[in-house]
Amino acid sequence: MKNSYTMFFTGNRTCMHRPNVLDQQDWPEHKSRTKSRKGLWAFFLLMLLTGGFIAANPSTSRIEAKVNAPPADKTIRPEPTFVPFQSPRTENEISSAPAPGVVTASRSAAERSQLSGGILQGKEVRTLSLTVQSSLTFSVCRIVAEDRCRALAAHIARKLSWFLDVNREIRQGDKVVMIYQDHPEEDKLIILKLKYFSEYLNKALEMNYFKTPRMDYGSYFDDNGREMTFRLTSDSSPIRDYSEITALPGEMREGHVSGHAGTDFKASVGTPVFASFNGKVTRVNWNTRRNGYCVEIDHADKGVKTLYLHLDKALVRPGQRVRQGAKIGLSGNTGRSYAPHLHYEIKSRDQKKTVYNPFIFKYHKKYSRTISDTYRKDFDRAVRLYDSLLQAS
Repeated sequence: MKNSYTMFFTGNRTCMHRPNVLDQQDWPEHKSRTKSRKGLWAFFLLMLLTGGFIAANPSTSRIEAKVNAPPADKTIRPEPTFVPFQSPRTENEISSAPAPGVVTASRSAAERSQLSGGILQGKEVRTLSLTVQSSLTFSVCRIVAEDRCRALAAHIARKLSWFLDVNREIRQGDKVVMIYQDHPEEDKLIILKLKYFSEYLNKALEMNYFKTPRMDYGSYFDDNGREMTFRLTSDSSPIRDYSEITALPGEMREGHVSGHAGTDFKASVGTPVFASFNGKVTRVNWNTRRNGYCVEIDHADKGVKTLYLHLDKALVRPGQRVRQGAKIGLSGNTGRSYAPHLHYEIKSRDQKKTVYNPFIFKYHKKYSRTISDTYRKDFDRAVRLYDSLLQAS
């Protein structure tokens, strides 16, 4: 049957025959066995030569590679002070990837932002440069991992709050260049160097982190070795051992339109707290849910009251008279507090309840330190190291 398969049997085997395709081919005539044998021998000879070439080629390549290989470098080099590492990432990857890399977060070359990192004296550090757009927090969170960007922006704002009203005087176009260490598992973030180019002030602010063996905590100094932040003299300071000031009066807080009313001193739990001036204790441990353990002292001769909140323990009682410098409690982390610190507040005795900044309050005396000649070379070396790191990155 035309255009169909025909089945037929040959012994026990079934064969399939396609008549309209194979039957119409012109088959060649049968060739002599002599010619076929000559062709077969020629094929075997060709295969033998090809196999020998293939077998010889890898060994030849290995010998050639061994001869041309450069000699092994057996010298042991010391580890550099700073080892940069770079892993380019996109802006979206930055929000979830904690490892530092180099990114371009802005849309134009004029607004380029970079995040890079490396190893500085055995510790991982990161360098960041950005141009402020919309707000400081928004600009930092564009290129730093989302779970750490707000903490980093808050640290930058704390340093700038000594020179600027961070809520009103940060301008779009201001530039930030900095080096920092971030250890989320230890909840430890340290800015090592910060350069801020302020359009409002029309100048650059530059501060370097440094700690001498005689300091309990490090601080920030300009290139001339003068401390950038102020300290209260020990006779009137509510706390003498603290790592940094994390908030000043007037700082806006989420949910509080009037802003922050006190000065926050970051300190370990159990650090002694002292009465700033002579006075009478009026309240102890009121509203502990919010203030934690707390003390209020009335200073009638100065027209103010001082408050000491989030204590680990209060050491005075209501009605007790205390003298300036008397130990009244221990700093803690009680009440509405997210980290160990002392909230120190100065407010007027009248109905207005005016809040005062202790660093401009007339009854407080302030000072700033200067790097002594003993540690000046160490400080200059640290500044040069920071500057070279920024250039390398």
